[in-house]
Amino acid sequence: MPWPLIGPHHWWAFVLVTAVTLVALRLVLGPQWASDAGLKLSPAQAFWVIVTFVVVAAASTMLLHHVYESAGLAVTAPVLEDQAGFLFQALNEEVLFRALLIGLFIQLVRPASLISSALLSLGLALVFPAAHFLMYRFTNPMHLTLSLPALATLFCAGLAMNNLYLAFRHIGFSWALHAGWNVVWLPAAFYDAASHAPLAEPQIFERVLGSAVVAASAGAMAALSCVLLLRRPVSPAFRQA
Repeated sequence: MPWPLIGPHHWWAFVLVTAVTLVALRLVLGPQWASDAGLKLSPAQAFWVIVTFVVVAAASTMLLHHVYESAGLAVTAPVLEDQAGFLFQALNEEVLFRALLIGLFIQLVRPASLISSALLSLGLALVFPAAHFLMYRFTNPMHLTLSLPALATLFCAGLAMNNLYLAFRHIGFSWALHAGWNVVWLPAAFYDAASHAPLAEPQIFERVLGSAVVAASAGAMAALSCVLLLRRPVSPAFRQA
């Protein structure tokens, strides 16, 4: 969907996409749709997902305060309605590009060990930076090429979220990481602090995700998620996929 439809002040579009997606999954996948979509969580798991989301959002707020200053950015406060919309934006991407995409590859390659699952996660993590690179370089009017640090941030974030899904077999914690980060900065308006000129989305991604501290934080999350994945027992679902 084009950014003018799902961008600022169109938060309802994310909710609409979520509703349509869930109905379609129920019709196509049948009774097991929630499990296939990574949405089958126990009440205890749901509680810890919410706690994780709050922690990630608070940590992201503190981190971005430093990033904005060092990157020469002036930023407005995020609009509450838009923040609510980005909760569903992250949910949509996690269902489609985490649970369903990884589930498809599990069916195709049938990983029998955690090592093979980790390699699958590593390979699919390349999709995240590749999609952003192609979108901003070839489909955006600015034709901006993201820097290596920005692409590395996207790769590490994708790897971390892939690993969280593979470790828990639901999208709860990957959603908490994704949404906790997105709601803090994506609904805000960005300006160059020196010229006060408004910045477009590719420029924002370059300055924020290209920050050394953000890239390092994403790398640390990816490393921790790899440790978590490799320490968990192999799920029978992987052997039987």
